[in-house]
Amino acid sequence: MNSSKAPDFGRPHSPEWVIMVVSRDAQGKPNVMPAGWGMHCSGSPPYMAVSIGYGRYTYRCIHDTGEFVFAWAGEGQAQLVEQTGSTSGRDINKFEEFNIASSEPTVVNVPLLDGAASNLECRLVHEYESGDHAIFVGEVVASHQPEPPIRRLFNFERTYMVAVAEEPS
Repeated sequence: MNSSKAPDFGRPHSPEWVIMVVSRDAQGKPNVMPAGWGMHCSGSPPYMAVSIGYGRYTYRCIHDTGEFVFAWAGEGQAQLVEQTGSTSGRDINKFEEFNIASSEPTVVNVPLLDGAASNLECRLVHEYESGDHAIFVGEVVASHQPEPPIRRLFNFERTYMVAVAEEPS
């Protein structure tokens, strides 16, 4: 095992879930970006947290509108993760450019990501400073899971795969 005093958190970590953070800018243009730093942070009320760099377009979208969708990337979305993670919504409309399939939300004004393992509609309740990132905490106001279920995508340093259940021996 390699050890160091201050790990380089700027480099990819393995493994990590892939979260697709869906948002809209103040003018209504939809945006999506992959993120690796997100989690459940409260069961009652149901809160999700995601860490977004201050320079990211997604930061501005969530900060300005107070809404986002926390979508667990699903099996089959690896190419979408690469496409949306290598471009900025400042420069293009990712939904048009990559022909991203989406559905209408039930509470917030942010599209749901078709093909995701789960879509959680969130209203911003807290924004915390955390070094070079903001931590957005959103209350889950609606939850959507596909039928049949879709397995969540993992990132192993840009190799994407799903976890497969193994029977105990």
